[in-house]
Amino acid sequence: PAIPERGTKGRVIQRERPVHYSTVNLVDPVTGLPTRVFRKYLEDGSKVRVSKKSGAIIPRPDVLSERRRPLNSTVTESCTNSDEDVWEFTYVPPADEEEGEVSA
Repeated sequence: PAIPERGTKGRVIQRERPVHYSTVNLVDPVTGLPTRVFRKYLEDGSKVRVSKKSGAIIPRPDVLSERRRPLNSTVTESCTNSDEDVWEFTYVPPADEEEGEVSA
């Protein structure tokens, strides 16, 4: 803070901060300027974003279509080779502890 008695001046400190998506405009593909967007359904039933300034359709980036879907979490043949692998015991309890006793 500025304290004139001490001789310190005020200054502007610039920091990188997050920006909320609602304060960011998309770029109009026709004019190259920021524009507001409204949604519209095409004849084939797909929902698209349309520029308010020029009326041009703003395409969605390919990255968004990849990220919106969750990763595939199904088990494939490469995960398990046989049924025996699934039922194999892989945990061996320590031999020095008796069953039911807890070491302190």
